[in-house]
Amino acid sequence: METLQRVREDTQNWFAKNLKGDRWIWFVCIIMLLWSIVVVYSASVKDAYSQKQGNTEYYLIKHSVLCFLSLLIMYFVHRIPYIKFVYVTRLAVWSSILLLIFTMFFGTSVNEASRWIEIPIIGQRFQPSEWAKVALIAHLSLILARHIKGGWNTRELFMEPLALVGVVCGLIFTSNVSTAVMLAGICFLLMFVGKVPLHYLFFTAVGLVFFATIAILLNSTQRAGTAQNRITSFFDKDIVVYQSQQSYMAMARGGLYGEGVAKSRQRRFLPEPQKDFIFAVAVEEYGTIGGVVLIVFYLIILYRGLKAIEATKRPFGGLLSAGLTFTVVSQAFSAMAVTVGLVPVTGQTLPFFSQGGTSLLFTGIAMGMILSVSRGENIEEKRI
Repeated sequence: METLQRVREDTQNWFAKNLKGDRWIWFVCIIMLLWSIVVVYSASVKDAYSQKQGNTEYYLIKHSVLCFLSLLIMYFVHRIPYIKFVYVTRLAVWSSILLLIFTMFFGTSVNEASRWIEIPIIGQRFQPSEWAKVALIAHLSLILARHIKGGWNTRELFMEPLALVGVVCGLIFTSNVSTAVMLAGICFLLMFVGKVPLHYLFFTAVGLVFFATIAILLNSTQRAGTAQNRITSFFDKDIVVYQSQQSYMAMARGGLYGEGVAKSRQRRFLPEPQKDFIFAVAVEEYGTIGGVVLIVFYLIILYRGLKAIEATKRPFGGLLSAGLTFTVVSQAFSAMAVTVGLVPVTGQTLPFFSQGGTSLLFTGIAMGMILSVSRGENIEEKRI
């Protein structure tokens, strides 16, 4: 008993010493990642048999490693004082623009969408839009923080942030309409919170439409056509959307308490069950109760991420935490809304729950930055 008590105390001391910031965020993220390993293992059975000759452990091992790496990234990022992010936001956002342009012309296409860059030797795909989301929100937070107490002149506003938001969202729009629209909405919200005059926000909307149009003309109208078809199908009740139909069947089977761990039957018919529709698999296996628990977890992240603003007295930390929190939570609720049929099919994944390399790793960066803000800092650079 004494040995167990000593181990428990040592463990508690290690966590208290090494895991700084909001403990609720740490708890929720760790629980979701551990839970996701079980659900992804169950949901990936179809792909394991069709693509990996029945090697079901392949996706289990791959997703477990990515979850560990995401936590590791989250840990190292949260140890960095958030004021130091000031020095890399501009480089980050411009590097993301270059990567998005490269992807548009030379990217790897999957499901007729050029969203990925294939990394040589290791064969792992990298999705630049995930990097662009974090980089744009971080740099936009810095720009707004510098002007929040002062006025804007037209030149400053059009150079940054209006043109910047327009370029990034326009480039993403060519291959991922839903992500571009969601990111633009979050940027609008952040600029409103950052006290950008309303008439300038109108010009931002015009700029977004302009850059999206140019990006489509340079590439193709394929994804715009896909988005239009999905919206049309959603509002036309005579059209049966296969993904939605299978999703409803999965959740109906789950009932209140669920079919049980790894007992999903609709995983064999759902498209991308371990990614876009993993919420349906989770509800089928763990019931409505499991679905509600997941929703509560994301609401906790929303509340604690916004509460982290109290730990900083300067605008950059508050805007950074708010922007990244909205990004993660809005993606989560977008994915769940698709699953239950509240919005058209978008292809968004559940952060920290769906299978995915790039998404998991960059969500780890985003949550690490939020935790860094929640640690609090007494001094923030004067340049902010």
